Amino acid sequence: MTAISRSKGTARFAFRESNSKLQNSKQKQSLIILNFAYGTTRFRYSTGYKSCYDDWDFKKQRVKNKASISNKDEVNDYLSGLEKFINKKYSELTKEQGEVSKDVLKYHLDVFTKKITPNIEFNKNLTFFEVIQQFIDLKDGQISNITLRSYKQTQKRLQEYEKHYNTRLIFQAIDMSFYNKFVKFMEANNYSLNTIGKHIKTLKTFLNYAVSEGYSANQKFKSNDFKVKKEITTEIYLTDDEIQQMFEKDLSKYPELEHARDVFLMGCYTGQRISDYNGLKEEDIITIDGVQFFEIKQKKNRKYGRVVHCPITKEMKSIMNARYNGKPPKKIHEQDLNENIKQVGQMLEWDELIKCEYTKGGKLNIEMIPKYDLIKSHTARRSFCTNKYKAGMSVFDIMLFSGHTTEKEFYKYIRIKNQERASHIVKGGFFNV
Repeated sequence: MTAISRSKGTARFAFRESNSKLQNSKQKQSLIILNFAYGTTRFRYSTGYKSCYDDWDFKKQRVKNKASISNKDEVNDYLSGLEKFINKKYSELTKEQGEVSKDVLKYHLDVFTKKITPNIEFNKNLTFFEVIQQFIDLKDGQISNITLRSYKQTQKRLQEYEKHYNTRLIFQAIDMSFYNKFVKFMEANNYSLNTIGKHIKTLKTFLNYAVSEGYSANQKFKSNDFKVKKEITTEIYLTDDEIQQMFEKDLSKYPELEHARDVFLMGCYTGQRISDYNGLKEEDIITIDGVQFFEIKQKKNRKYGRVVHCPITKEMKSIMNARYNGKPPKKIHEQDLNENIKQVGQMLEWDELIKCEYTKGGKLNIEMIPKYDLIKSHTARRSFCTNKYKAGMSVFDIMLFSGHTTEKEFYKYIRIKNQERASHIVKGGFFNV
């Protein structure tokens, strides 16, 4: 009868400096390092103790049994305990999770040597991805479908990373080494800088949950270097004149384009996100002091119960009465909206070339893109906010309709030029001009 033995590594102790160097100064103290080799991996760990060439038994890899060394037994017992622990722990980890990273070994050694003290107990019943799935299940119904989809996308990227590197992710191994490797992995898959940043942000959300619920004690992700990278990309808005041109364009021969145009214009007139302006219903209409409004409970902010009231303009009534029996246009698939609205822009000959700079696959890209090709569902909301701002409406009032929670986010959003912002402030009557 035979037994299957567990994976083993090789532990040995040596000085940090080379032996040849220490031979020239045999009384010089040098740190004793634990060297642990497993597979093709070489792991080094400081024991915290020092010795010198003359006091070291190179064959036994221990301090010599000299009467002049008062703490020789203490040091040797510590080294033996360290060797026994790492062999046992490595064997356990390979059985539990297969591949073992240096960071995981370091974590367990730090706990064993009391260099760190976990502030919570690990719940060993759930794996890395089980905790993430638990978090997603918990949030389902509490957050918007867009945010939920974003969480699932990051979960998928992490699973792809794990499969690509044939490794198993655990919370203890999430550090700067993982961060850099994960970013490189996404760059290799040609993701944009902002998409990568979005996944890092969501990962940090997962990790915060794991720490707060007691599944992890690792808080290395809170380092300033574990950053959410992002860049300001080129976003356009349509002027009031351009929106009017789109409104007046006869698209009766192209029903799909006409439908997309009508839905898009509802966004331009309400200032809402596509999740709110696409698929408005007749029952959303209310009357306040003789004026009709769309009463919209914003999906992104539904957790906070944010409700906005958007006045139904003459243009919106014209669209509803002309083609939809007095009701809002029916919902359209966002991809179809984005494709068709670009065609509408092309028919309107909005072919001015816009310089676009963005980072994708880790490389800076510069392109000259026709304006019509930059129109998308979110352009409607951006156009509303920017045009109202340029017309002199206060930021506070615009935010009442748009639902932005801070002025800082609002100004980031509209991407207004400094000269336009200066002009807006002057028009507010703060200067005697």
